Amino acid sequence: MIQQSKINSFINSITDAAAEKRSKVSAETQDILDAERAVIEAKAKKTAEDYFRARTAEIRLEAGKRISESATECRKEVFGRRNEISLRVRSAVAEKLSGFTASSEYTEFLRKSICRVIEFLGEGNITLLFRPEDIGMGKEICKDFYNVTVSEDSSIKIGGIKGINSIVTVLVDDTLDSRLEECKKWFEENSGLYISMR
Repeated sequence: MIQQSKINSFINSITDAAAEKRSKVSAETQDILDAERAVIEAKAKKTAEDYFRARTAEIRLEAGKRISESATECRKEVFGRRNEISLRVRSAVAEKLSGFTASSEYTEFLRKSICRVIEFLGEGNITLLFRPEDIGMGKEICKDFYNVTVSEDSSIKIGGIKGINSIVTVLVDDTLDSRLEECKKWFEENSGLYISMR
């Protein structure tokens, strides 16, 4: 029985040593697996973060392009609409001005305009330019001014006058045409039809 006890002791000793080695190998294996898993997880996390950043940048770039294209289209639409409205308004105003040029008030308007232009141009020979329809009226109004000559200017479509001084070579444009054209810029600035990207 002693022999059996020694054998059991020896087997227990071998079994314990094997169990201890197995535990040690298992712990080392687990440490290696944990380290490898940590490396793989870190690489996967970095790869995922890089992909996320790259994909986010692509999406932002694409969204920025779409927003920019949309804003450009909206601006074109608003500018086109504003120009359409501006043309309609100016056309209506031009029509009313044409009606004004057929009225008796227009003669008084011309008389005042002539006085302003002559006063502005001062000394020297002055040439006043009228649209063809107003040349007769212009000659009648200007007959008392010794230094004023009257000429026709077909570029004046609506009415009013232009004046030129021979001494200083200055052109004064007091036509209804130029006044209406000046209103175009005012309309663009004050119509409220604009797009602001914020």
